[in-house]
Amino acid sequence: MALLLGFAFCFALTPVVIRVAGRYGLLDFPSGARHSHSAPIPRLGGVAIFFSTACAAAALLIAEGTNSGGQRSIELGPLLPGVIVGAIIVFLTGLFDDLKGVSPLFKLMAQTAAALAVVAYGLSSHSWSLAPGSAVFHLGWAGIPLTVLWIVGITNAFNLIDGVDGLAGSFALIGIATCVAADFLFNAHSALTVTLALAGAIFAFLRFNGHPARIFLGDSGSMTIGFFLAVRSVVSATQPDGNIYVLIPLVALAFPITDTFVAIARRWIRGHPISRADGHHVHHKLLALGLSPVRTTELLGFVFAGFATIGLSVIFAPPRFTLALLVGAGILGFFVLVYGIRFLRYTEFLEFGRSAASVVRSARSVVKAKVLAEELAQQIENATSLREIEILLEAYSEFTGVIQIELLAGQPRFIGPEGQMIAPPDALPWRLDYRIGIGDAERREMLLRIWCASPLPGASHGSTERFAMRIGPAIERWIQTHPASFAIQTGKPPGAHSRAVRSDSDLTRN
Repeated sequence: MALLLGFAFCFALTPVVIRVAGRYGLLDFPSGARHSHSAPIPRLGGVAIFFSTACAAAALLIAEGTNSGGQRSIELGPLLPGVIVGAIIVFLTGLFDDLKGVSPLFKLMAQTAAALAVVAYGLSSHSWSLAPGSAVFHLGWAGIPLTVLWIVGITNAFNLIDGVDGLAGSFALIGIATCVAADFLFNAHSALTVTLALAGAIFAFLRFNGHPARIFLGDSGSMTIGFFLAVRSVVSATQPDGNIYVLIPLVALAFPITDTFVAIARRWIRGHPISRADGHHVHHKLLALGLSPVRTTELLGFVFAGFATIGLSVIFAPPRFTLALLVGAGILGFFVLVYGIRFLRYTEFLEFGRSAASVVRSARSVVKAKVLAEELAQQIENATSLREIEILLEAYSEFTGVIQIELLAGQPRFIGPEGQMIAPPDALPWRLDYRIGIGDAERREMLLRIWCASPLPGASHGSTERFAMRIGPAIERWIQTHPASFAIQTGKPPGAHSRAVRSDSDLTRN
């Protein structure tokens, strides 16, 4: 009866709301990429749904109280007054926003007040577990702010997905169906008067809200539905001992949660305010790929109804299968998310993933280069001759892929590696010179010269520079402690060398 009465009231009231909104110009005018309609559409669908649900539920509750002397249970029990107060606050806030417009801060404050009204009447989540038989997490006082955050978040999430004809209403029905299924399985005698009255009203409303829509939910409708489902999902998941199976609310409202998470994440990556509206939600992306509004709603509904079914299967499966099903569902969800990001062409996440992978790869190569340079520096400081140092440098170049490493003392001109001088101009090797100050005015400087392949556009040889900055000083220190060996190598008698003087080192790219 609740389902039928909700349907009948809304089916009769919605055309009246359409006419009144049209007469007084209470319309949603198309503007920008966020709107898929081309003509002004009435936006007060929430009025029809709110009053249809209220009238149907009130009529049945009055009839039930009269016939049974008020002895039968009422849906939501002690929570019902808080839910009524909260729903009225959210509805009036959304209605005022549809009529005049309100700031995001005002809406957030009103939604918080509505959530606190429900919490004041006893709704809270003091202990969580994923599913039956899983570990229980006791939250204590933290359950209150988490409950408020959940209600406010879902209220806004339904407002965000109301961007395609029939989409928010369809997902409201998926959420209600999941909650009702959980109620029947956990609490076979649970009262569902208000829930089914709302479901009937939404069924009727979709007759006018399906593509091409004749009326929109507006904030008064989407926010009120989101608020009620946020509360209903927690109630359906709460066990007699007060423990909440959190998987039920998550799968019941999977799409609003996913779309909200995606919107927040990509706005954060772009550096945009989280409250800024845009036309890049999941449903907008599907429309941009060429899907019609009907196909977009059907595709998203099919995918996330499947997730709700899988989630309920995990919850009510025998304990020995719960973990296997949960792991399988997690893997499936991960691959759907990754493929969905690529399919929908979310460049923010694609570039973020590439950048993160690049950072990981770069970190590994930097650590590797530093380790090799440190080991080579220690070997150089323990060397007995310049020839031994040259052998160590040759071995390093062969191991790391550097074209050539040279130690040049008193050379009059730069000479490139043989075989590379005939290369095309764009493939000529890249050269890094580290000047080693080891003599007086009569002695020419020594160079540590490193030849590398030309870097790709936008790339650099940062690891080579770090290598030179570590190895160059090591060679300087070796020469200062072995002046005779250096004098022999440069063709001067051992007694002709001067006191080694360390000069400022620099990097010269040519």
